[in-house]
Amino acid sequence: MKIAFVHCPFNHKKFAENLKVVDEEFCVAPPIVLAYVAAIAERAGHKVALFDCRVFRWSMKEAAEKIKRFGPDLLAFRFDTYNFHQTLSWARYLKERFKIPVLAGGINFSLYPFESMTHNTIDYAIIGEAIYSLPRFLEVLERGSDFSKIPGLAYRNQEKVKLNPPTEELANFDDYPFPARHLLPNERYSSFLTQRRNYTIMLTTTGCPYDCPFCAIASLPYRVRSSQSVIAEIRECYEKYGIREIDFFDATFFMNRERDFAIFRAIQKEGWDIEWACRSRVDVVDDEILKEAAKAGCRRVYFGIESSQPEVLKAIRKKINISQIRRAIDTSHRYGIKVMGFFMVGNPGETKKTVENTLKFAKRLNLDFVQFSRAIAKPGTQWAKDLARESGGDYWREFILGKVEEKRLPTPWTNLNEEDIEKYTKRAYYSFYFRPRHLLRIILRIRSFAELWRYIRVGCRMLFSYFSLDIKTKEVI
Repeated sequence: MKIAFVHCPFNHKKFAENLKVVDEEFCVAPPIVLAYVAAIAERAGHKVALFDCRVFRWSMKEAAEKIKRFGPDLLAFRFDTYNFHQTLSWARYLKERFKIPVLAGGINFSLYPFESMTHNTIDYAIIGEAIYSLPRFLEVLERGSDFSKIPGLAYRNQEKVKLNPPTEELANFDDYPFPARHLLPNERYSSFLTQRRNYTIMLTTTGCPYDCPFCAIASLPYRVRSSQSVIAEIRECYEKYGIREIDFFDATFFMNRERDFAIFRAIQKEGWDIEWACRSRVDVVDDEILKEAAKAGCRRVYFGIESSQPEVLKAIRKKINISQIRRAIDTSHRYGIKVMGFFMVGNPGETKKTVENTLKFAKRLNLDFVQFSRAIAKPGTQWAKDLARESGGDYWREFILGKVEEKRLPTPWTNLNEEDIEKYTKRAYYSFYFRPRHLLRIILRIRSFAELWRYIRVGCRMLFSYFSLDIKTKEVI
């Protein structure tokens, strides 16, 4: 069977936690989850192609012409909740063009499987992990036999939606094939902070052992790949695809010290000329692990700080303190690792005073980069469940069904209104990045004209955004 995996373009949404410029400029990453699924199908003996329409900025018509040359028997898409309807419109267009079925997957189908399947464009969907169910589904689809025994499959039987329960067996992450990067234009990917090409992202864990109520990753099972598996993928990236910069997209890197040290030693032993970044918590790092990480090419760590106020940190169950924050940043800098701090505006118990204190704190921390986000009830989070219970309706469910428009969600846990949250989020970026000393610091570290141009372009957009807020229309310009 020939399967066309399609990664659709998407744009900033009104309910998103980030500013428009951040969503559009921070990262153009490879569709790594779709690449995993493509690799699973390929390993099962099927011919696959992955069309990254976002990175090439293809229109639907342009994408259709590319896909036509491949001649697929099945179209496959990854749906997330935010971009559900945008992806659906692409699936509808291509399905009508090629007259072949549509297979869907993604975390959204674990959250809202029935609601998603009410849209007739979607013929089949994988709920949960694809490693077991996808090969079995493709085999049954070719043979035309019974779908009822495939765990985690959503399908239609005589126009009625059927949902097979997903398997309770949790796959060993090491059993997954490496993402099918041979199907991707690896030279085209980058983030706002990347300094080398080729660039890719990598996953070495799933889920997170912490229970922050604002994070959807906390609801996923926590699994850890072995050091041998991670090292083998790094080797493939380096030797086969010319990757020279990797961003580990794990929710919390440095959690598995023995494994991580083995990875660091292998990178140094092999002499791989790579740089990498990761996300972590300030309470899981120390001098020893950051020192060895830096030797192995770690150049940036993104720490979730969220707030400087103890009462706010307690309200969001962050379980960190100010001394841990300072120590993690100082230690990172000691070994030449740049630090980005993630912050949120509009947390439970937040006031104008606590936000102002956090902004001042962020500037005193000597951070290299910051990202300020609005505190929102993202799909699958505890906050979303709380909001649905308190409001008497689940916005995300209604959004998938197509019954509500895209809009900003209420934040009943804070006394700050929407105008305050918008104003402080923008002010945070402006007051942090446009300090003369910080601007000079960035300029002195620039390593290429492409990096300089990226900073100029994004800086201009950030300035325009700061001075062009239209609260009445609730738009981020």
